[in-house]
Amino acid sequence: MNPLSHALSRKGNNFDLVRLLAAIAVVYGHSYILQAPDGATDWVERALGFDGLGALGVYAFFLLSGMLVTASFDRQRSVARFAALRIARLWPAVALGSLVTVFIIGPLFTTLPLREYFADGMTWANLDNFSTIVLKAGWALPGVFEHNRFPVDICAPLWTLPLEVRCYLIVMLTGFVGLLSSPRGIALAALLGCAAFVLRVHVPHLEIGLRDFSETPGGYSFWPEPFFMLGMLLYGWRERIDINGLTALAFTMVFLVFRDTAGGQPLFYLAFVYGVLWVGTTPLLRRFVPRHDYSYGIYLYGFMVQQCIANLAPQWSHVTALLVAAPCILACAALSWHGVERPVLKWCRARLARRSGPLGAEVAAR
Repeated sequence: MNPLSHALSRKGNNFDLVRLLAAIAVVYGHSYILQAPDGATDWVERALGFDGLGALGVYAFFLLSGMLVTASFDRQRSVARFAALRIARLWPAVALGSLVTVFIIGPLFTTLPLREYFADGMTWANLDNFSTIVLKAGWALPGVFEHNRFPVDICAPLWTLPLEVRCYLIVMLTGFVGLLSSPRGIALAALLGCAAFVLRVHVPHLEIGLRDFSETPGGYSFWPEPFFMLGMLLYGWRERIDINGLTALAFTMVFLVFRDTAGGQPLFYLAFVYGVLWVGTTPLLRRFVPRHDYSYGIYLYGFMVQQCIANLAPQWSHVTALLVAAPCILACAALSWHGVERPVLKWCRARLARRSGPLGAEVAAR
């Protein structure tokens, strides 16, 4: 038996590796839409017929986040500590990215005179990190990337951050009322999260309506939020979920047999979710787990660097552009992690430990 609870209760898991692979998948997927068409298509999307590798990377992020964020609240049992750690995880990297966008990317690539560039209110709006993280306001700069194949947008993956924040709010609110202390309570919390997903809320005017299920995010055949709710559910029933390679193989074989039927897509998602759990828990891949978590930085800076290359060399194939972009993306992610993300997280955990005694020490150790 290899219950999911074993991987969630100790550091002996491969979740950082899964996040790294998911971030790389997103960057790889974007390479096809940013460079000029060269006749190539995402091999995963070509094989499946619905989702590409980039979409699967986003789904994996939300699935893991659903499990780990729910586990975080369950361990802490504190709205304040939970909120502090979530802010420390999301905001610093975005704050640094917005500064890089405004003061490095913009001046280097804008077609406007610098005086006009810095006088434009559009430039300074990118420093409003609250709108970026909560209100789904992407980064766009005057005169920058206007003639790229994917015009204007500096960092397209930012669209998922408000979705992640809303999922965090589901965890926080359901945890506050005590639902995250039992498997049935977590199942109810996940159900409430799905209900919130069905009800589409438009901020800041708080207009509420039903989601139009005929519309999916661009380039996706499904939505990320249900994967987060599934992650919550998996955490709630972690003691009863056994992870092993033979079951993962069986799910894959079932999908391959029925892939051309009406149930092919749901069966794929079932195999995909179980496969992510297997990769995240199997000892066979433990040696490949990275020492540092660069996944968030890769996710944020990947698109930005790829847009720069698409602007400078639009004629390059997606493979050439990806190979040139890769070391630059890794360097940016490393600077983000070592310069901002990790120091802020360590500082936040240390403060929580000093204020909270033994429970805070447990938070700081995570």
